[in-house]
Amino acid sequence: MKHLFLLLLLIPVTLFAQVDEKYLAGAVPVVDGKVVFSKKLNLPGRTQNEIFASLLQWANNRFVPNNELQSRVLYFDPEQGQIVTMGQEYLVFTDKALALDRSLMIYQMFMLCQNGGCELKVTAIRYMYNRGTDGQEMIAAEEQITDEYTLNKDQTKLIKATGKFRIHTIDLVDKLFADATAALGTTAAGVTAPVQTTAVQTQVASQAVASPVISETSQQSETDAGLPGYRRITPDKIPGNIYKMLSEDWMLITAGDDSRFNMMTASWGGLGHMYNKPVAFCFINPSRYTYQLMENGDTYTLSFYTETYRDALNYCGSNSGKDKDKVKESGLTPITTPAGSKAFAEAWMIIECRKMVSQSLIPEALHDPQVKEKWGTQLHKMYIGEILNVWVK
Repeated sequence: MKHLFLLLLLIPVTLFAQVDEKYLAGAVPVVDGKVVFSKKLNLPGRTQNEIFASLLQWANNRFVPNNELQSRVLYFDPEQGQIVTMGQEYLVFTDKALALDRSLMIYQMFMLCQNGGCELKVTAIRYMYNRGTDGQEMIAAEEQITDEYTLNKDQTKLIKATGKFRIHTIDLVDKLFADATAALGTTAAGVTAPVQTTAVQTQVASQAVASPVISETSQQSETDAGLPGYRRITPDKIPGNIYKMLSEDWMLITAGDDSRFNMMTASWGGLGHMYNKPVAFCFINPSRYTYQLMENGDTYTLSFYTETYRDALNYCGSNSGKDKDKVKESGLTPITTPAGSKAFAEAWMIIECRKMVSQSLIPEALHDPQVKEKWGTQLHKMYIGEILNVWVK
């Protein structure tokens, strides 16, 4: 892909003839190697709670899933004044008869509120784009809209192939920031207008956002504000097909605590009933870094994700936490449950467990000849955990 972009740099006809200077050099900020758009708003006289309530109400209305796109509020914490959302929307480059050129843009928006102001950030940007015979491709913003990939040598013009992504992304980010600013009753210049904080705005700060994948039955289950952005349901109300959720969608096993934790992708496991308790079971190879944390800890989580996070799960399954910062590289947002277990805000469901039974498999336990031939020398350890909590969006 990089070679293709370099070739495009050499073809003059691929340049926009003229473009607004706001899209040229420096228009896409890069922080620690990541594209991060940010905006700070000064809101004198406004409390953190007021700002948080207004932004959460706006986010709940703005980031709403539908049958095709899965925008949603991922996480919010009133005490810390934090709101995290995930956006999915189309950038339409050309829309004519028999000619539709568009890309799905996936991103995260962070809102950090405090007394007298807030900071807005848009990052973790990726594009799902159809390159014709090559099919759909997931492209990171760092390799698509930065100066390196979108500007000519003199940095005076945009390359058409990548410049269209840059222009539409900047326009979308500007619109997000403007809409959030308006929701606060503030002008783009940062001058505060009078705002009345209604009872509805105050109440919304304590409400979770329901995910479309949750069944009607589970939405009527017990709610709990113990994990912001989630509601707690009983194990018998766990939604979905667990076989598909494991074999096709996968999950993350996360062990450890705030001082040290790690996650790994897994597709072996299940749910059940043992010793008169609801349980979940999973398997970990002793060679995995997560195994050490699992052995030393008492609780752990099994978390589940939509297809949007397939790349993150792929990364977590093919890289070790021994020598890499998997959390940073995966782009996932770590959170801590009230019991101290670690999980990630992007998960639509988190099952929190406490170790109840653990047992290393032995070759004699494998009866299927094909299974024994393939796995007999790579024996895993089975963990059966009592289900303490089930958190869903």
